[in-house]
Amino acid sequence: MNTILSPQFAAILSALLIIYIGIVVEKYYVSWSSVYTNTLSFVIMLGTISMSDYVFLFLVAYTLMGYISVKFHWKRIFPLFGCKTYGSLMLVLTLGSERLIFGLYNVVTVIISWVVVAIVVHLLGYEYIKYSRRRKRWSKKR
Repeated sequence: MNTILSPQFAAILSALLIIYIGIVVEKYYVSWSSVYTNTLSFVIMLGTISMSDYVFLFLVAYTLMGYISVKFHWKRIFPLFGCKTYGSLMLVLTLGSERLIFGLYNVVTVIISWVVVAIVVHLLGYEYIKYSRRRKRWSKKR
């Protein structure tokens, strides 16, 4: 039996879908569904890419902190665990594991690349929010 997608391409699509959910669905806050979505993405990553023990431990700690932040309503740090941020990390890890982009694959370059990609994704999310607000105002005027 043949697979339709390669595991790496499936992981890239998964990361892009998580980012899309973050931009379109999770506009203003992080919820339990966001943390569960991120955990699902983490499980997909475990089955699709190879990673160092340090990156694995970092991902486990990061995922657990997402659960803790939602459980205790730490609203100031919610953006760190939302789908836009987590999807950015998944994209960096997937592309980095394939050596497609982001240079060397170690913890330092992963974090630097993650921050850069997350900033771009959050800016896209901010622009989407502005766009959707303008669209709502325009439709009310009609």
